[in-house]
Amino acid sequence: MENSNVIKFKPTPLYTVASFLLALIFASVLASLPVDAFVDRDNYLLYVTNSAELITRGLNEGFAHFLTNEPFWLFVNMLFSLVLSDQETVRIIIFFSAFVSSYLILKIDSRFFFILFLFLLLPQVLKNYVIHLRQGFCVSVFLLGWFARGKYSRNLLILLTPFIHASFFFVVAVYYCNRFLGFLKFSSGLRLMSFALVGGSASFLTLALASSLGARQAGVYGENNLEISGLGFIFWSAVAFVYFSQGKEFIKENGFQIGMLVFYLATYFFLPVSARIFESALILILVSGLRLTSWRLQAYLLLFLFYFVMQWYPRFFQPGLGWGVENYM
Repeated sequence: MENSNVIKFKPTPLYTVASFLLALIFASVLASLPVDAFVDRDNYLLYVTNSAELITRGLNEGFAHFLTNEPFWLFVNMLFSLVLSDQETVRIIIFFSAFVSSYLILKIDSRFFFILFLFLLLPQVLKNYVIHLRQGFCVSVFLLGWFARGKYSRNLLILLTPFIHASFFFVVAVYYCNRFLGFLKFSSGLRLMSFALVGGSASFLTLALASSLGARQAGVYGENNLEISGLGFIFWSAVAFVYFSQGKEFIKENGFQIGMLVFYLATYFFLPVSARIFESALILILVSGLRLTSWRLQAYLLLFLFYFVMQWYPRFFQPGLGWGVENYM
């Protein structure tokens, strides 16, 4: 059966080749940047060096601890470390993630080529191939599953993602929740209420559950105060309004993306990791807006372009566009 996740547009062979070449250039440029010029790269180099030790330590802590601390990510790093240097491994991961994600997104629809490319350049998306490399790798695997035509390969790839990046425990939960609600033939209103309920539950249970299972994120986020401006909530609420106004059929066809949007809004003021979870599905949420029609599509594109400019403007005055190591030589 054809994957209903994919926008119904068949690219021409020429456009497919052009998308492939542009994705190749995009990934090559990102992979060729200095490995140590950006924040958090030291941690990724350490992952390569210490992956085998971390796997052993995780197994010694217990199976639940092992599964909740991204074992497949460690396994990938361990395999690469057998044949490549630490820096070469980091470059390969960046290249793979950026190439897969950009190719799958760019070839969706030639009519929206420019906007699709801007989606990839949005800081919250681009950062996955600059500083949040584990999340970028996981997004690329999820996209492979999302666009896969075979049911078993799709489910296998999607179910693998939480063991690469823990934010995908929530992404996968929303994905299968949407499928379950579709199976039960829930109305669009009941679907939205269900996603809000899932988000509300996650807001109060996540950190406690993560702490009991020994997930590394529990200590990191549990000690941080939630510092938010509320501007993101206002902007994405406006996007949600445009999406909802398209009607029941749009909500049904884009249930996962709208589910992630509702989940984010429901957890925005309560869950410290809500932004990271949202960013894991952001590229698909953005793409779903291209299915809007009439004034809604125009309003959505104007909202996105405004958001794009506002996200990039302050970065032009920061080292490495906000991701660079200060005083890097």
